[in-house]
Amino acid sequence: MAISDKPANRRASVPSNTDIGELFVRRFNVVSIYVVVLVLLAAAIVWSGIKTAEEVQQYHQDYKTLQDMKKQERKLQIEHQRLLIEQQTFSATPQIASRAVAELGMYSPTLKDKLIIQPGVATALVPVVSENSDESMPDATGPRASTDSSPEQPVTEAGQ
Repeated sequence: MAISDKPANRRASVPSNTDIGELFVRRFNVVSIYVVVLVLLAAAIVWSGIKTAEEVQQYHQDYKTLQDMKKQERKLQIEHQRLLIEQQTFSATPQIASRAVAELGMYSPTLKDKLIIQPGVATALVPVVSENSDESMPDATGPRASTDSSPEQPVTEAGQ
């Protein structure tokens, strides 16, 4: 062993008048800083875990709400499509005609009820329908006065 000023045993170098409390303070002073840091880290880890659990719970609730809203959207889209089909059905010409007859008491005018007016002419052409002729192929005669009120051809106004 080499000769030196330092004693070989470090425990022997502690002065005999040192109190045990002072020894603990010296020795554990650095350790108490570590303990405080470790306690703070442990608290941060626990807090982080709690916050993560809360966020996951909130995510699950929001996801369930989203799924419910998607189901509601699908139902509303189906209802919208059904209403569009119904609207197209009611706007069809035969449907309008049948509802006009049934609900409003309207009727399609016959050739006797029609008055043909030519632009620039003071008189109107009134179709003459014989009993043997078809209504779809009217025989038009010459001009007649619009004030003609013969019993054979009743004259009606266009707004009636």
